[in-house]
Amino acid sequence: MARALALKPSLVVLDEPVSALDVSIRAQIMNLLKDLQVEYNLSYLIIAHNLATVRCLSHRLAIMYLGQIVEYGDTEEIFKQPLHPYTVALISASMLKLPEKGDQRTKQIILTGEMPSPLNPPAGCRFHTRCIEAQDACSKIEPKLIEKGTHLVKCHNAIYRRP
Repeated sequence: MARALALKPSLVVLDEPVSALDVSIRAQIMNLLKDLQVEYNLSYLIIAHNLATVRCLSHRLAIMYLGQIVEYGDTEEIFKQPLHPYTVALISASMLKLPEKGDQRTKQIILTGEMPSPLNPPAGCRFHTRCIEAQDACSKIEPKLIEKGTHLVKCHNAIYRRP
């Protein structure tokens, strides 16, 4: 990190910045990253599977599935009201709280089905082979990234959800 900051960048790319660390070290590094972000007015592009890390360090969040953005917006708004089924599954996998359950932890969603090949993605919505909400149109028509409330979502069923 010191070498990266020596060049006085405005953007630092962090790829799984704390994934291989134990919990106590992870917290120290995340606190350091937050302090450096403020002190040096840094923007971070964080690539991570751990949504707790992303939530701690990010202001904007893009959830991707098979190389496509399926949900994008303000980090806290997405955590308060996830609209894409993959986002809901990711949040449940990290055991973070979902809004409809208040302070209770939600039951973890286990995605079924096989992950499609990114080299040969399925027709329609790329997530439909693993989605518990998939309908017939999902396998035929690729959804558009639509504005829903304060963020963007790529899901046929999102038009029926409240933001």
